[in-house]
Amino acid sequence: MKTSLFLWLALCLALETGIAGHQAGGEATLAEGTLIQLELNDHLSSKLNHEGDTFTASVTVPIYVSDHLVVPKGSLVTGNISRIIRPGRFKGKAVMNLVFKSIRLPGRGDVPILASLDRLDLSKGSATVMSENRVEGGGSTGKDVVRVATPTLAGAGIGSLAGGGTGSAIGAGIGAAVGLGTVFTTRGKDLEILRGSGMEIRLDRPLQASPDTPAGGEFRQR
Repeated sequence: MKTSLFLWLALCLALETGIAGHQAGGEATLAEGTLIQLELNDHLSSKLNHEGDTFTASVTVPIYVSDHLVVPKGSLVTGNISRIIRPGRFKGKAVMNLVFKSIRLPGRGDVPILASLDRLDLSKGSATVMSENRVEGGGSTGKDVVRVATPTLAGAGIGSLAGGGTGSAIGAGIGAAVGLGTVFTTRGKDLEILRGSGMEIRLDRPLQASPDTPAGGEFRQR
């Protein structure tokens, strides 16, 4: 009974700390599933950026293993944009795929990582984090409908002055054509991820590190 209770408490502690890892033989392992909190250092835009562009993000919450600092606050994570889709002419959402390549660790320099985007906090606009590091912007269909309907009603009013009910129908058709012309030449909302946006990544495979800084100690880059 006591053994079961101990195992349950240990599991709860691991979950609360984001699954940090274990230390053995002077090396520390950050377990698969470990969460890393970041702040974006660049402004990413589906309109201004291109596929292959590099970005960086800084660690905002340090990670400890066995009371040793493994990932200091301020550690740099580097990634790039693997795919960009701009919103369509009539409807559709902007899309960006973000790939996380490496993290700078004490004593090891830039270490390759395999990680997935788990959460993205936008200070402006809206976005959804999908699978495979895909970030999808908000839609603009509702806005387009208003743009179509307004010229349609104006056309109907002009048509009624010209020829009663029949004129209204013709005018409505002309108004709709004008409205659709505006929509098809205007894109929907681009996806903007502002500098300073918070994000959280999850390790998809274990990461080896060198925990040579005790808890509460200062990080010194070698």
